[in-house]
Amino acid sequence: MFDASGGSIILAGKLSQMQDEAYRSGAAEKRASVSGSVHLRYASRNQKPRSWEMFQVQHDSRRRESGSAGRIRLADANHAIMHDKLFHLFIVSQDLSQFQHIHPVLESDGSFTIETVLPKPGHYKVYSDIYPIEGTPQVLQRDISTVGYKSDLHANVAHLSADTVLTKTLDGIKIELKLDPAEPIAGKPMTLKYHLTDEKTGAPLRTLKPYLGAWGHTLVLSEDQTEYVHSHPAETIPEDVDRTKLKGGPDVTFEGLLPRPDVYKIWTQFLHGDTLTTVSFTIKAVQLH
Repeated sequence: MFDASGGSIILAGKLSQMQDEAYRSGAAEKRASVSGSVHLRYASRNQKPRSWEMFQVQHDSRRRESGSAGRIRLADANHAIMHDKLFHLFIVSQDLSQFQHIHPVLESDGSFTIETVLPKPGHYKVYSDIYPIEGTPQVLQRDISTVGYKSDLHANVAHLSADTVLTKTLDGIKIELKLDPAEPIAGKPMTLKYHLTDEKTGAPLRTLKPYLGAWGHTLVLSEDQTEYVHSHPAETIPEDVDRTKLKGGPDVTFEGLLPRPDVYKIWTQFLHGDTLTTVSFTIKAVQLH
């Protein structure tokens, strides 16, 4: 694990002036990209971030040499906007109890910053989900830990059990998950089928709003966090339409593949009204017999 010397995470990259202006205006959503080399390092505000203390995540435009301690270099990467953002940042605690899906804000100097809070002491993993224009989606992962936390990584690994009931109620929505196949097989395609109803009336929920260009977002991590799947619904949102007038639901479907036999944690997000609902389930993928 890279032991963070501070609470800031800096990703280096830069928008050209034309791309910068287009990104801010929204006129070139599909064309804007980050050009040049990309680096990841931890900057130091304090010794380490404290739990419940605000710390900064920054995507910085300044160039740095590769090979230095605490830095990762993605050579000559150009990054495309994917679901309304140049990159998606996930922060997940080592025990899989804490989850954040956040997006840094573009600054006037071409950098991106965001502040967030680690809600409990412990180890955390940071996933930067990026999409090189002439490549495929990639994930850059690093580890951080809060100040004073002494437990080692192995002792803090999650030990999950698959849910026996795949129904939860959150924010006035009853969320039912059906797996297809019912017992997912490692290495084989599978489908997550969500059905949403109003908690009070039981009526199908047909008033979902688009969130980041989709009817929902799903992140799947294996128990040891070595397997990562970021999925979007099979039900797509038409291009060049006024999204504020669109409504979705009650059924939202995600397709994916669980790479190996293990227990997996799922987080799925839906936007209803002004509320972003995050629901989680735990499932198991078995070996093909």
